[in-house]
Amino acid sequence: MINSNVWEGYGNDSMSRRVFYFALGCILTWGFFATNLVSQATATWQPNLITFLLVGLVLPIIGICLSVFSRSATISFIGFNLVVIPFGAILGPLLAHYELVQPGLVARTALLTAMVTGLMGLSGLMFPQFYSKIGGALFMALLCLLGVRILQVFVPNLQNVSFIDYMSAGLFALYIGYDMWRASEIPANLDNAVDVAVGLYLDIINLFLSLLKSSSDD
Repeated sequence: MINSNVWEGYGNDSMSRRVFYFALGCILTWGFFATNLVSQATATWQPNLITFLLVGLVLPIIGICLSVFSRSATISFIGFNLVVIPFGAILGPLLAHYELVQPGLVARTALLTAMVTGLMGLSGLMFPQFYSKIGGALFMALLCLLGVRILQVFVPNLQNVSFIDYMSAGLFALYIGYDMWRASEIPANLDNAVDVAVGLYLDIINLFLSLLKSSSDD
């Protein structure tokens, strides 16, 4: 579970808000296409712990830092790919396992995730007053969830508690709306579109994984 703060919003408007959202959608589409492509290629991959940490943690963190601190759309896009491609490699064996245990589960969860993402993204644009007030609460909830996830590593009895996964899914669904509201507040330019795509990608991936785990536990 990784989240990102990309909301400094450098620069001035260089495109209309409509084009900004279109660019954001295209970048996210590429990100999920790349993740899916890589995950299929790594379905039988069995990384050791060091490789897992390097690919699943170190490279995405480098990518997030490149995106956050760069004012170049090109460098930010390189950072974006350092997030989506390693995540695809890590997801490959996990998704293959779920598909083997419950055929069709991954596709159903991906469809549900897409529906929730669309609805929550629209809500972020339609209800700005609501989302402008919940940032602090969401951050505190995220810290609590992180603590619970760490605790689950050491307490096996907590690993299959479904309501934690449902709460996680609800939190990241709200984060999608919140991040879309934040996106509407920053300058409309290509670099910011890439930066926002990093944050939304992480929200959506975390939502997908939470829904996948909660569905598999039912």
